[in-house]
Amino acid sequence: MQTKSLSALTLTLIVSLWLCGTVGAAAPEIVECDVCVYGGTSGGVVAAVQALRMGKRAVIVEAGRHLGGMSSGGLSYSDMGRAATVGGMAREFYERVGRKYGQQLETRLEPHVAEEVFREMAREANVMVRFGQSIASVQQEGRRITALVATDGTIYRAEMFIDATYEGDLMAKAGVSCTVLREANSQYGETLNGIQLWEIPEREWGKPGKNGRRPDRRGVWDRAIPLDPYVRRGDPSSGLLPLLQAGTLGEIGDAAAGVQSYCFRLCLTDEPANRISIAPPADYDPSRYELVARYVEACRKAGDAMDLRWFSKFDPLPNDKFDFNTAYFGLNFVGGSLEYPEADHKRRAEILEEHEAYARGLLHFLATDERVPKNVRDDVSRFGLCKDEFRDNGGWPHQLYVREARRMVSDLVMTEHHCRGTKTAKKPVGLASYGIDIHEIRRIVHKGVVVREGKLLGHTGTRGPYPVGYGAIVPKQDECENLLVTFALSASHVAFGSIRMEPVLMILSQSAATAAVQAIDQGVPIQRVDYEKLRGRLLADGQILLAASSGASSRRPAPVDVSKLEGVVVDTESAELAGEWTRSNAQGPFTGDGYLHDANTGRSGLKTARFTPTIVESGVYDVRLIYAPFKNRARNVAVTIESADGGKKVVVNQRLSPRQGGRFRSIGRHRFERGREGAVIVSNRGAEGFVVADAVQFVLVK
Repeated sequence: MQTKSLSALTLTLIVSLWLCGTVGAAAPEIVECDVCVYGGTSGGVVAAVQALRMGKRAVIVEAGRHLGGMSSGGLSYSDMGRAATVGGMAREFYERVGRKYGQQLETRLEPHVAEEVFREMAREANVMVRFGQSIASVQQEGRRITALVATDGTIYRAEMFIDATYEGDLMAKAGVSCTVLREANSQYGETLNGIQLWEIPEREWGKPGKNGRRPDRRGVWDRAIPLDPYVRRGDPSSGLLPLLQAGTLGEIGDAAAGVQSYCFRLCLTDEPANRISIAPPADYDPSRYELVARYVEACRKAGDAMDLRWFSKFDPLPNDKFDFNTAYFGLNFVGGSLEYPEADHKRRAEILEEHEAYARGLLHFLATDERVPKNVRDDVSRFGLCKDEFRDNGGWPHQLYVREARRMVSDLVMTEHHCRGTKTAKKPVGLASYGIDIHEIRRIVHKGVVVREGKLLGHTGTRGPYPVGYGAIVPKQDECENLLVTFALSASHVAFGSIRMEPVLMILSQSAATAAVQAIDQGVPIQRVDYEKLRGRLLADGQILLAASSGASSRRPAPVDVSKLEGVVVDTESAELAGEWTRSNAQGPFTGDGYLHDANTGRSGLKTARFTPTIVESGVYDVRLIYAPFKNRARNVAVTIESADGGKKVVVNQRLSPRQGGRFRSIGRHRFERGREGAVIVSNRGAEGFVVADAVQFVLVK
C-alpha cells in the first residue's frame, strides 16, 4: 500500500482553517496520521518505520533535534545481551551499521554513524519527523487519546499512540498508572527490590587480573573502600562533603523513592587530530571533589596501583574512539536523577546542565589535581571529545543516559520471577537477556563510612533469555485503549534493570507498532488485538519470541548440571566475552541453557571467552574444556591457559568428542594458586569452522 503524504495533508488542513476565517490568534497546526510516536529514540524510529512499512501514516514527535536516543547519543558499546535473541528491525539496525564498517554486524557504534543509519531508515520509509516538539497535554475522549498537543500548540491526531520516550511522558499525560518508586520486595515476592546494600567497603582489594577484575568478577571500576564522609574528618557536626546525600539506609528490601543514577556516556578519543580538550565548568571548584581526593588517598594507602580504570570503564570503538562509562567515582552523578522523572521541561534542562557540570568538573579534577596519581592525570589529559561527533554541541552528547524514570503499572508487571525463569510471561512480543543491571541510587553514610545504596554488585544473571509479555507494553484497558509504551513499560524496578537495554527497546517498539496497525485494521482496543495474528506477523518480520534452538533434536542430551560436577566450574554466564558471540543449544552436551559459538565469522581474534576460576586451594589442577562437538566445528581452536606456571597455548579439535564421560576434554595439568588470578581463554583467531565456548572445569589432583 502506498502511504499518503503527511506534509501535503498538513498543508491542506492549514489552508482549510485559514479559508474558514479563523478569528483572533492563528489556528494551531494540525497533523493527522494513523500512528503517532512520541520520542525519536531508537525504539521510536523503529516503531514509526514499522507502521509505514505496514501501510499506515506515521509521525515521530521528538523534543530534541536528533534521532536514536542513547543508541546515537553516547551508548556506543551496545548492551546486546545475547545476540541470538535480537531479531527483526533491531538486528537490521546493527547489520546496517555493520555495513558502514564492512562487517556483517556491528554493535560498537560511533554515535554519528548510528544516527546516520536511523535517519536513513526513517527517510527510506517516508517517516515524518517533527523535531523540537515537547508534549504539553493530550486530548481524550473516554478511554482513547485523540490528540497529542505540543508546547507550541501543534496538534497531532492519530488512531494509535506509542510512547517510546525514556521518561514515559505521554503515558503520564494520558493518566495511565505508573510509578517512580522502588517496590518493596514483599510486593511481588522479589529479593532484589527496594532498599539494597550489596557493597561493603573494604581496605584490602587484592591484585586485579589483566582484565581489571578480581577472581570474584568485581572490576576495579567498582573498587569500594571505607571513606570518611565529613567535612572535618571524624566530626559529624561539620556536615557532609559534597556528592553525598543526607538520610539513613533504612530497612533492606523496603519500598523507597529513587531511580537509577544517570550520566553522559562520553565518546572520547586520544587521536590528536580529532581531539577537543574538555573544558571545566565555569564554576569549577576542586573542593566539590574532596570525596574523590579521599578515595584516591585511601586506595593508594591500601596499595592499589591505580590507573584510569578506577574512574571509568572505557570500551574501544572504531576509529580510535572509546565509550566512557562510569565507576565508583565516575561519570554517574549519584543523586542527580531523583527529581528528573516527574520534572517539567525547564527543570529537566537544568538537571542536564548539572550532570554536564559534574562530569566536566570530575574530568578536570582527575586531569589537574596533584593528589591524583600522575599516570591517571596523564591518561585523563590525553583524552578529549571528538570533533566529528555531536558537532552541533561541541562534541558533548545531546542525550542524557536516563537509565530509568517512570514505569507503567498494568495488568502484567514483569518481575524478578520472569527474569529468573520461575514465571513465564504469556503472549511474548520479544526477548530480554541482559543481566539485572541496576546502578546506584544514593551515596549516603552508613556506619560512619560512605556507601552506594541501591547498587546491585555486578550484573545479576537472568538464567537465560526470557519473554516480555504483550501485557507489559499496554495499559489497563479501563485507563487507555489506544496507547502502547515500549521503554517505560510495566515492570518492577528489578525486572526493568534487565529489560531497559536498547536492543530490547527496538524489539518491543517494532512489536508495538505491529499491534497498533493491527488494532486499527481490526477496529479493536489495543488490549484486544488478536494475538495469534500479531504473533504471525512478528515472526514473519523476523522477531524472535521464544528462546528455543532451531533444528533441535529430540535426542539432544539433557544439560550438564554444573552443581553436580567436581572441582571449580566456570561457564559462559561468568566468562568475560569479547566480540560478538551467538548462543545455541542445538547440540550437546552443554551446561546451563546452552553454549556460545562464534557463528564462523570474525577470524581476527576479536572473539574471546575468558574463564577465570576462584581458586580456594593452591595446587595442580586438571583443566578440562566442556564443548559440544559437531562436524562443522573448528579443528584448530586456540586455547590459552594462564596459570602459576605461566602461559601455555594449546590447540583443540572441537570435532572430536570429549574423552572424559563424553563431556570434557583435558587440556593439561596446571598449577593455580589461591588468591592469584589464572584463566583459560578460548579464541577464534585463525580457526577454520565454528568455535564453541561453553565451560571450563578445574579439578584438583595434587
